[in-house]
Amino acid sequence: MIHCRNWMLLGSFLVLLISSACQSDSPASEENLLAEERVLKPQQSNRYYHLQGSLGDLAISMELQEESNYQGRNGRFFRGFYRYDDYGGPIGIYGNLENGNRLILTEQGSWDGDPHLFQGRWEEDGDFSGLWQHSNGKDVYDFRLQKSANAVPLEGYWIQDSLIAFPEWEASPVLSYSLEWLDVAEGKMPEKQRDFLREQIARGMLEGSAIGDPNDLLTKLTEERNTLYSDFREEMASMTDAGIIDSLADPDMFLSFHYSYNTSVQVYYNAPELLTLGFTDYSYTGGAHGMYATIVSSYDLKNKKVLKLSDILLPGYVEAVSKALAKAVRTKYNLGASAPLNTFLFEEEIAPNENYGFTDKGVFFVYAPYEIAPYAAGEIELFVSFEKIKEFVNPAWLTEEEAEKEE
Repeated sequence: MIHCRNWMLLGSFLVLLISSACQSDSPASEENLLAEERVLKPQQSNRYYHLQGSLGDLAISMELQEESNYQGRNGRFFRGFYRYDDYGGPIGIYGNLENGNRLILTEQGSWDGDPHLFQGRWEEDGDFSGLWQHSNGKDVYDFRLQKSANAVPLEGYWIQDSLIAFPEWEASPVLSYSLEWLDVAEGKMPEKQRDFLREQIARGMLEGSAIGDPNDLLTKLTEERNTLYSDFREEMASMTDAGIIDSLADPDMFLSFHYSYNTSVQVYYNAPELLTLGFTDYSYTGGAHGMYATIVSSYDLKNKKVLKLSDILLPGYVEAVSKALAKAVRTKYNLGASAPLNTFLFEEEIAPNENYGFTDKGVFFVYAPYEIAPYAAGEIELFVSFEKIKEFVNPAWLTEEEAEKEE
């Protein structure tokens, strides 16, 4: 079986369909005969926006990424997270630009219910305004957001490539390979901070592997692509030898052999001294659906440090965080106070895992499909505010008001 990276994909809120084959701009002879020799060429077309404004009477911030060809989708696709500035954790959103400037973002919510929606006018300078509608169809609030520079300046890039297993066949299995990542805009932050962050992004794209120079990222990614291509050729050849596929097969027969791999970066939280990113892998290698998950990391940019739970939470936090996570599940998925958690989760209890990220107001934990709930529930993000567990929070991370309450 072709090697499958051991993580997953895109935020939580989006279960991806099998994408059609991504075709390279390279000539056919180069694509099919010299695939491993093709140089991966990043395209700077993905845009990132840090937006701030209001929803009703509440201040909100939004991290939004626009991707012109995300996972084979046509048109302009947006995805990201928003949060309530005073107390909230990241809430997944995604959607398409319609009719020129109408943007509809679906909010991640109950996996088996209707979603909340942002519907409004999108301007090219990043202004986004309109109406937010609750899933009940009754509660509606105005929102207005504008692009803000009060964040780490990031730029988006993407790469697409593919390999046709048998170019001489009329129809053939295809492996699609795509990458989407963020880089720090040149000259927009102190050089040492920029170097630290670029190195961390490179590590995230390479599943934590050490990389001496972030400029070597494309070389490492090319090596990874070449390994995938070699394994794909070998697997498809073994299937022809076994008589499972052949050149005369109906094209529909190859649908489950059109494999795809995607690695992407998403922004959960962005402030000048604290940045939280998610590194998502998706793979489809046959079967009913692909697999995906996101690995989260938070960066203290002032001290050039990757944050750990022990940097912020004090010993003995597990029980308090577990109780807070149970409440978060009930709130997020509309479970009654007395309803067993295992009506939605696999178990009656939920514990913090090792996949977490920070905002200035709390910590959130990300659970992969099948980790604590069925695949249909998608990736699950649960936020615990520092205020709810303040006795186990390093005082330096509490607001003055919270610290005074603690005293």
